[in-house]
Amino acid sequence: MRRLHEAELRNIVLGAGLLGAGGGGSTKEGMKLVDRVLEFSDGIDLITPEEVSDEAWGAVIAGMGSPIASMTRVRTWSPLWALESLEKELKFTSSFVIPFELGAGNSLNPMLAAVQRKIPMIDGDPCGRAVPQVDMTTFFLGGLPVSPFALSTEDGINVVIRTKKPSDIERIARAITAEIEGVSATSCHAMTGKEVKRLIIGGTTTLVEHIGAIIFEAKARKTDPTERLIADYDGYLLGKGTVKSVKVETKGGFDLGVVQLEGDLPVTVTFQNENMTAYRGDTLLAVVPDLICAISEQGDPLTNADIVAGMKLSYLGFKAPAQLRTPALFDMFRPILSALGYHGEYLPIESLR
Repeated sequence: MRRLHEAELRNIVLGAGLLGAGGGGSTKEGMKLVDRVLEFSDGIDLITPEEVSDEAWGAVIAGMGSPIASMTRVRTWSPLWALESLEKELKFTSSFVIPFELGAGNSLNPMLAAVQRKIPMIDGDPCGRAVPQVDMTTFFLGGLPVSPFALSTEDGINVVIRTKKPSDIERIARAITAEIEGVSATSCHAMTGKEVKRLIIGGTTTLVEHIGAIIFEAKARKTDPTERLIADYDGYLLGKGTVKSVKVETKGGFDLGVVQLEGDLPVTVTFQNENMTAYRGDTLLAVVPDLICAISEQGDPLTNADIVAGMKLSYLGFKAPAQLRTPALFDMFRPILSALGYHGEYLPIESLR
């Protein structure tokens, strides 16, 4: 176990903002969440999966809603209320919390509940990136049901959804979120420490903390962090230039669209909250679950809600964790990819070089 203080938390926001791959919450939202966490404590305890007792219980916590809405409504109590609703429904008490995914917002949302309850957060998550659907995780693929699924808002609305189909949970939860405030907090996947060890992608919070430290240092020195990020984390420069256009539509709790980058290294990126594909002309450069990540000329990690025409930025590509590079997970992405115009198979980013 180690204690994360303000500097580490802000580095996590920067690193998770990058590996959120276009989603997971903006760094502006994340920095506000750090401020919220520090209102309750001087930091948070982070534990490795191996430190968790096999018999201990905990649950996943996340924010839900479009990135654009999440930038204007920052959570304080709703993550805790969602956790408490799930505990009441299943009659357990949490000894730890788990992030649902990596993202400047969603790496921090579980920390709020953790400091309010004085319990640790696990260093790991079931996505290793941000994803647009609740079933796109190693937990679900490993046999843990998403139902029951608790949802809470800052206005005190608390709902527990029980259903056999994860697609129904996604549809109902996003419909509720879109109807009431545009953002909510959720809790699901109540599990034991034994299940955590079997299914989690470990060390991801520490990973984004280290990435964030590189970004923070580069910003302080007013240098470009992209070369070091590519070298240290086996990444790829997918595009670099000026944003020509951004086409986006918010529909059903998702931001869907296309970003076109022109200049030295042009690229076209499609997204549904998170980035799905990257092309140069007709040439595919990357496809999910591999990570397509935007960073501004000033070194700020960007969600798709942050990107506007005229902005200068780079797109970096990174390999997805091995646990995500499976036919079962890619099949979940197929409907989204098809709607965005991609009908092919998964091609690892390293094979496209």
